[in-house]
Parts: sequence; structure tokens; C-alpha cells
Amino acid sequence: MCGRFTQTKTRKEVLEQIGEIELPPLFQRRYNIAPTQRVTVIRQQNPAKAEEAVWGFENPRSTSPVINARSETLTERPMFKSLLFTHRCLIPADGFYEWKDRQPYYFQTLKKQLFAFAGLYKRGRCVIITRAADHNMQGIHDRMPVILSPEQWKDWLLVPPPGKPKSTIVHMELPEHPAPLSARPVSLRVNKVIHDDPACLDPGEVQTSLFPDEP
Repeated sequence: MCGRFTQTKTRKEVLEQIGEIELPPLFQRRYNIAPTQRVTVIRQQNPAKAEEAVWGFENPRSTSPVINARSETLTERPMFKSLLFTHRCLIPADGFYEWKDRQPYYFQTLKKQLFAFAGLYKRGRCVIITRAADHNMQGIHDRMPVILSPEQWKDWLLVPPPGKPKSTIVHMELPEHPAPLSARPVSLRVNKVIHDDPACLDPGEVQTSLFPDEP
């Protein structure tokens, strides 16, 4: 599951890394992005222009929105399978949070670079695609978002050629090995969605590293 994330890069930093993509006028740095809030997305139908979308599909069975889509069942679930080949999107980010008990941990790439979550989009809303967690999560959670480096963005947004077996397309196009991540405990301030500022990334009370072999 992915339920909170960050995009702390400035407009200039984002454009330097991903090139000439038009960003939304209100694009800004974010430190605690939560479901039902507006997020920046790059849609398959218009990859030259980033737009805003609400994070979470409306859920006919609950008042809580659907915020994640499991990669393993994308071709099976009615909510997602009709979107998979024509309504993909990228959700730019530079980190995300997961919790162990009440303690939040912040995950980012080793070089603290911009990346994007693979996502799906419809009618002004989006979801983040997830996969089984790998060693990066170190027992914190059994799921993780599908992370794409800028070099992989174009491939995800390409429309698959006709005739290719749909059951294999997703597994072929999603990266087999997620980018290495670092993790550290951060402030309990993250636990409340009203907080969206740099203090969310202050060191947490747990001082032991999840990756003891790191220097």
C-alpha cells in the first residue's frame, strides 16, 4: 500500500530532470500528500503537459476512496482493466511514507532523485499501482508502489501494440527490479494530514537504521 508521499523538488529542479513538460500553475513542493488531495499527474493521452487530479477513485462499496491498484490483478478487476492500456499516468514524487506501528518511515532513492509512481487515471482521479514489497521495505510493509525512473516514463505511457497477450503486458512493462531505496524514521508529525511542511521529514525517535550494512 502507498498512502502518503512527497514531492519536495522545486519547479526548476523538476524541469531540469524531466525536460520540457508543462507543469500546473499551482505546482509546489509537498511534504505530506494524502488521499483525496490534488496531485500532479502526467497522462498517457497528453504526456507533454502535467495536470492535477484527485488521488483516489470513487468506491461504490465504501465512502473511502480506492487509492491503490495491485499490479497482479490489473487485468482482472473491472475497475482497472478497462483503463490499463489507454488511461495510464505518471505521478511524480521523490519519496513516500510507510508505517511500522505508529512510527512513520520515509523512503527515497539513494540519490534522492525525482521518480514517478505508475498509475491509472479516469475523470480527474488517479490511483497508484503497487507490487509485492522487496528487500527495500525490510519488514515495514508487504506492499510498495511501482517506482519508475525518468528513463522509464516514456515506456509506461506508450500504448501497447495490438495483439500482444494482455496477461503478460503489465509484467513485461513494469520494472523487474525496483530502484534501491533508503529509509529512515521521521517525525510523528506526518501522522496528521494537516501537516505539510519540511518538519515532516525531521528525524524520528527510532534511531536505528533499517539498513545496518549502510555506511
